[in-house]
Amino acid sequence: MGIFRKVFMNVAHAHEQPNKSSGYTPVPAIPVDIGYKAGKEVKGARESGVLSMAIGNPGVIVGMGLTTAALLGMLRRSFIGDKAGAQKYMQYRIMAQFFTITALVAGVTIFGTVYESKEEREKREDEERHAALLANKH
Repeated sequence: MGIFRKVFMNVAHAHEQPNKSSGYTPVPAIPVDIGYKAGKEVKGARESGVLSMAIGNPGVIVGMGLTTAALLGMLRRSFIGDKAGAQKYMQYRIMAQFFTITALVAGVTIFGTVYESKEEREKREDEERHAALLANKH
């Protein structure tokens, strides 16, 4: 049997059901600490999905919508044979993507400047309560 045939047959047989008695499987197991949700349930944590991220930075969603509209316009113009119109929509797409990236960077920058960890927030609130108590005593 030729070398290419041997390699092909080994690859083809690797996807078959593994022998249960040997315990070997050609597909490696995904460790639980890097899988979906990492096997951890944290109470009070917000799901990290598109909707929750969109609330934090709606400019990115607007930019994605503009980019999609420009791409759809470009496809429409391409199908009807209007090369100049398709080129114009491609320029709109570049502008929309620039807006999206700018909104993304601005959102990250703003979030980075206003982010306050739980410990810092608790310390600040304790200091404010202490200052309020001292003001009420005098």
